[in-house]
Amino acid sequence: MIYFLLTSASFFNFLFYIFAIGFVIALILEQIVRRGGDDLDILIVTTNRKFCWRQAWLVNILWFLCNILLYLSTRAAAPVGSDIIWRGEL
Repeated sequence: MIYFLLTSASFFNFLFYIFAIGFVIALILEQIVRRGGDDLDILIVTTNRKFCWRQAWLVNILWFLCNILLYLSTRAAAPVGSDIIWRGEL
């Protein structure tokens, strides 16, 4: 379970950067197209920007969920403490 959550969190982190960079590129393209493009070009760029924005939020929420589940699953598995030094077993 922990391996799956680590892999998922890494994958969502990778996807977030892709969608965040795509959003910034679409935002820049939208500003360029608004100056001299027709309505279809503006619609395409705006749709792409909205898609990247939504996907970045969704992936970010899933990444946080994976990290919260990782925290909860590894917190219970961590040893509380060991007193082998005080018992003379070292």
